Amino acid sequence: MFLKIILIALFILISPIVLILFLFSVINYLPDLFSYISFNLGREFFAEIHLSNYLSLYLAIVSILVSVIIAYFLYKVEIQQKKRENYQQLNQNKDMTFFFFDRAVEQAFKSQQEIFWDSFDFVDINDNVFTRINSLKSLLSNDQFMLLNKIMDKLKNICELEKIDNYPVIRVVVDDLMELITIPEYTVFQFHLKKAKTVYDLFNEKAVELYNILVPDDKQKIYFKDKIFDQNRNLILERNGDKTKIFDASGRKICDAVVDHKGIVEGEAKIFDYEGILKFEGEFKNHQRNGQGVEYLPDRIKTREGTWQDGKLVDGIIYNVFIWEDKSLFADEICFLADEIPHFSDSENYDELYVCSFGVKNGEKHVIDNSIKTAKEAIDNFKIEKKLFDN
Repeated sequence: MFLKIILIALFILISPIVLILFLFSVINYLPDLFSYISFNLGREFFAEIHLSNYLSLYLAIVSILVSVIIAYFLYKVEIQQKKRENYQQLNQNKDMTFFFFDRAVEQAFKSQQEIFWDSFDFVDINDNVFTRINSLKSLLSNDQFMLLNKIMDKLKNICELEKIDNYPVIRVVVDDLMELITIPEYTVFQFHLKKAKTVYDLFNEKAVELYNILVPDDKQKIYFKDKIFDQNRNLILERNGDKTKIFDASGRKICDAVVDHKGIVEGEAKIFDYEGILKFEGEFKNHQRNGQGVEYLPDRIKTREGTWQDGKLVDGIIYNVFIWEDKSLFADEICFLADEIPHFSDSENYDELYVCSFGVKNGEKHVIDNSIKTAKEAIDNFKIEKKLFDN
């Protein structure tokens, strides 16, 4: 800075001398031209100026140069001040956006750790937040800008739904939000992965990039992880190339497969509902059940077991299905004993109903004769087995 000031001062002092010498050199070499321009005043007039007013001319040029330089620096100062103000405003908007983003996403994640809630007091994402988001467009790519708006829009929707006490719909919107920002495995294995230490461990790569742009300088950035641990430091997810291994709270492997946003692409996995109840375990390919597998109802009650092809059981057994005496299906569709028991009272007559298992071969079903029981006998046995299971 000091060197710059010295160079400017030298320029102001020396450049007028050079300019004046150049001017009068031109006058001396082109008298006719200057006489014509000066309405024939002639070389003597310019020589007289050169002799009598050289110092005044020099000082005038210096004054002009100083004025121009001062005006330029004042302009630069004003521009820099505006840039500083815009930068400060941009940072304020970024910090405020991150505050809402951080708090609201954490709340959404914590809400999924609860099976039910009466009120969670979600963050109110108002129109002012979206105004701040619009000011951040220069910091974000188009995809990042659209992602941020989608996230905030869903957070706003969650808050509005809670105000009208619409719990069932809120859970669906929270699921949509988490699908938007988390790794694909979280959607499939929510019951197990929601035990992660923080929602940021579960962020997908796009959400990580967005977070790191918004995060204030005094907070650490986050990174896409190959290993995720629960709050007790137990490994719950590990990536190895394209495959993902997922473990339950006891350390048992429940997934060893390729997973994307549509679900299990290929591999072996156990599939659970959001309450952690096992629904299926077996082999997958092309996003469908392909290979050996077992389907369950709640309480680990088997319904279908065997070889699957493109999502359908082609060879195996279908267990405990209600049929009529002529072996036709009850209600013209497969109705499992465990599903239908709540619809029967203890006093109801089951004389015309039976329960059997079907064998499946090349996709065709047939009744396994030695599996047929009266509905009453099957229901009584089921109640006894369930009581033993519950105890």
